[in-house]
Amino acid sequence: MTQDTDATVQSADVAQIKDWLDRNEILLVDVRETKEYEKEHIAGSLLLPLSNFDPEVFPTLPNKKIVLHCAVGKRSEAAGKMLLNEGHSDLVHMTGGIEAWKDAGYATEIQIAPPAAEAPKPVFLCPTPGEVLQEEYLKPLKITPQALARATGLLEGRVADVLAGKSPVGVEMSLRLARYFSTASDFWVRLQLEHDLERAKVSMGEQIRQDVQPRIAGF
Repeated sequence: MTQDTDATVQSADVAQIKDWLDRNEILLVDVRETKEYEKEHIAGSLLLPLSNFDPEVFPTLPNKKIVLHCAVGKRSEAAGKMLLNEGHSDLVHMTGGIEAWKDAGYATEIQIAPPAAEAPKPVFLCPTPGEVLQEEYLKPLKITPQALARATGLLEGRVADVLAGKSPVGVEMSLRLARYFSTASDFWVRLQLEHDLERAKVSMGEQIRQDVQPRIAGF
């Protein structure tokens, strides 16, 4: 152990502190900030960040020396001076800080962050035209996709793709379905448009709001 020439705070190297720690003879206090501690710290150390360090309420343990440490030794020395000014004694700071500790090959603990919460999946209100066709027309009327294809002049594969949501409804198909089911001629393409708009808003809406500013009248 050495005595600092320009301060009354004593210092000790990492080897000495490692020996004290193994013997359970010290209270090791980490004066770095919370983010630093959460990233990596010495096992068993107590976090008391220098940014809100209060020497008046600093903890003491009978028969245990106080050892302060930071990243490289500057903040721990400053904390030591604050404690000495408040009448604390039997304390040292670790020269070189946690960096010297790691350079000596001593272990540290790495904080394991909890897994990030998955973003909630969007709730879509506009079904595909195929879902409406299947659930509200074919099933209640007991019409098979093959029968629908024959009755409307559509290819069976085209009908199957629309029912599976793999293919959109175009204007010709909308007219054929409208004629067969006696709906408005644009009913099916409007279902497709509402479905596509809803999903586009979810996937691209925020980017579009950032990219495009509303036009101001007169400019």
